[in-house]
Amino acid sequence: MQRTVSQSCAQITPRGLFRFSRCKPVVRRVALECRATQKPEEPTGAPLAESATDSAPSASPALAAVAALAAVCAFAATRLFVGGPSLNTLQEMSTPLDVALTNGKPSVMEFYADWCEVCQSLVPDELQVQQQYSDRVNFVMLNIDNSKWAQEASDYRVGGIPHFVFLDSQGQPLAAAVGRLPRAVLEGNVAALAVGQDLPYAAARGPTSSMSKPNSAQQGKGAAMPRDHS
Repeated sequence: MQRTVSQSCAQITPRGLFRFSRCKPVVRRVALECRATQKPEEPTGAPLAESATDSAPSASPALAAVAALAAVCAFAATRLFVGGPSLNTLQEMSTPLDVALTNGKPSVMEFYADWCEVCQSLVPDELQVQQQYSDRVNFVMLNIDNSKWAQEASDYRVGGIPHFVFLDSQGQPLAAAVGRLPRAVLEGNVAALAVGQDLPYAAARGPTSSMSKPNSAQQGKGAAMPRDHS
C-alpha cells in the first residue's frame, strides 16, 4: 500500500474495498477520506422551495380564470335584478305552457299584465317562492295583453288579475286564487301542490286589478304584442 490515501480513494470501488480484507485499517481510512471528500448533498428543502417557486406562475392563470368567472356571474346577476326583480324577471324564468302541461309536474299558472300594480307588488314574494320550488313545480306566466291567451283566460274565467290557477301533474285545475295574496297563502298552496296534498287556500281572494289597461284607448294600434312564452 505505497499509494497515498487520496489515490486509493480515487481508485478503490466498493467491490475493491471488499478485496482489501488484509488491509482493513488502511481501507477504513480510505473509506473515511472518500466520504469526507464527497460533495455534500443539497438540503432537502432546496428543491421543494424551487418547485414551489416554479409552480407559482402556473397557479396564477387558474386564479385569474376563477376571478373572471366570478366577475361574469356578478355582472349577470346585476343585469337580471337591476333595480330589483320585476314581472319581466318572472316572465324570463317561467315555463312555457305547453311544456308545463306535459312534463309531469304540477303547475302554478298566473294571468297578469305588465301594467298591473297588484301583480307588480307580488313579484318579490313570487320570486322567492319560485326559487324554492322550481325544481318540483312549474311556474307559468300568461300575459292577458297577448291575444294568444284569450281562450285560456276565458276557460279559467279570469275576471281580474293577478289570477292564479293551480294545476296537478296531469294539467288538471285543482283550485284558483285571485288578487294580492299574502306570501303565506301563496307559499302554502305551492308547498301542498309540490307534494300532492290538498291546497290549504283553495279559493283565496285579495284586491285585484281590472282586465283593461288604463287609458287603453290612447295606445297605438300598431303596438307590439307582449312576449308570449309558449
